Amino acid sequence: MEDDARRQHIRGLFEQLIAAYGSKDFETFARFVDPDALFEWPYLPLKEFPTTMKGRDAFIETSKTGMANSDGYNHKVDRFYDQLDPDTLIVEYHSDSVVKPSGDRYANNYLGILRFEGDLVVYWKEYVNPLPILETYGNFVNEAASS
Repeated sequence: MEDDARRQHIRGLFEQLIAAYGSKDFETFARFVDPDALFEWPYLPLKEFPTTMKGRDAFIETSKTGMANSDGYNHKVDRFYDQLDPDTLIVEYHSDSVVKPSGDRYANNYLGILRFEGDLVVYWKEYVNPLPILETYGNFVNEAASS
């Protein structure tokens, strides 16, 4: 596959996986992520959150806990940035959700750096602003992330 075609392909994969993730369709999301994927957060979303997490299933369980009080984060892609390596993707995206039962709005902006092997994400570094998380959710303890 030519580099430009590969870039377009992984953009499409990311759009599908972030839509599934944002709607809490973790079964579909899992099809796009390697079981041994590495996740990193340079700026922790929560104080007790790990800076790295190994494994798709651990990430999904943590996400289920974090999204439990919403209908999903409804992620949308804002912009892709092409890289020399066609298997690397930098992407800006955002979320917009309502927290149940309070009705508070949760919205955030993200920058993701991802690496694909074939059609699977093997590495995902996410830069997220922790302030909207603290403002909306407070400093709750995420049991899945702590274990």
